[in-house]
Amino acid sequence: MNRCRVVPVLALALGACGDAPKTEQAPVAYTTPVPRPPTPSDSLCPRDGTWKACHLEDRINKAGMGIRVLDTISVPYFDATGTRYKIGKTAKLVAFYFADSAAGAAATGTLDKLRLTPPGDSIGMWPSAPFEAIRTANLIAVLFEVNATQAERVRLALTAGAPQPYTAQPDTQTVHKLPTATAH
Repeated sequence: MNRCRVVPVLALALGACGDAPKTEQAPVAYTTPVPRPPTPSDSLCPRDGTWKACHLEDRINKAGMGIRVLDTISVPYFDATGTRYKIGKTAKLVAFYFADSAAGAAATGTLDKLRLTPPGDSIGMWPSAPFEAIRTANLIAVLFEVNATQAERVRLALTAGAPQPYTAQPDTQTVHKLPTATAH
């Protein structure tokens, strides 16, 4: 019984007596920063009141979902080529950017409003059956392989409105004073 107690104490005492060899630390390596895509605050992403790819990607990212470009897609009922995105792990979104909201409305005028397919057709030329179509300003977005929660988050992010055009900020150097309060 005493032998069991002596062994750990002896090992601890021997380990504390010696100097541990100094390990060399690797020098810090610096890498060049990876350029990020333009965001609405950048001058590369124009703030003209219409949807652009950089606005869509920023809005989805700010909604808490990762988004990345997969490829482009063409369907016969749109003149514009769509950009196909992957959102999260499984969801897909196809976005079509038009010159203005009237062009987007004209492109979807004869199509089924929920699935953006010709009347009576459930899939059309899409890769799979669309879950939902979202039209906001000059953007037409079609969701695929998405669950209801993801669809709601995307819908809320996009239907919050198109990015607002840039307006000059008021001069902050001018001090505006409120009139002094008077007691009644």
